[in-house]
Amino acid sequence: MPIAAWNNLASGSGEPDWNSLASEFRDCKRTFIPHVGSWQDYQPPMDLNWKRIKYDSNQQPLDSRGVYAFVLCPETFLSSNVPPFGFILYVGETGDNSNETLKSRLRSYRNKRSQKSRARVYSMIDLWNDHLHFYFAEVSVGASTKQCETSLLDALLPPCNEKDFSAKVSNARKAALN
Repeated sequence: MPIAAWNNLASGSGEPDWNSLASEFRDCKRTFIPHVGSWQDYQPPMDLNWKRIKYDSNQQPLDSRGVYAFVLCPETFLSSNVPPFGFILYVGETGDNSNETLKSRLRSYRNKRSQKSRARVYSMIDLWNDHLHFYFAEVSVGASTKQCETSLLDALLPPCNEKDFSAKVSNARKAALN
């Protein structure tokens, strides 16, 4: 992540480069829609048992089908003087229409070449690689991972997702963001 302007400000050395810092802020800008009604309407099609691993670690998720979320968790550089917080940036699924598993999906995200075709995902990983967590929950065979994903998307409205919302939410989201 480009942090040259921020380091200049934090260290107190030299003049702050406000233009560079503003540019970095623009690179990090994402539109969140914290819609309480969507949270209250959330009805998961099944109970999900979430686990997490650090994106840039050697840890691997289960070799099974399921849903997952990328969450920006800046606790690695925060002290106890700041309350814990995180941002759900992206939600996905694997297993309904493919033989991919949570493990193979994470492997593909870790492969830089496969990220290039998905601008929002690539940008998310490029900017926050060191602070991303990969949350995942197994979905048993017979249950729909796509249905789990759509319910999560409609409730959470993550900023890096572009599709797979329900038609109603997709249309409302497009109207709100334009």
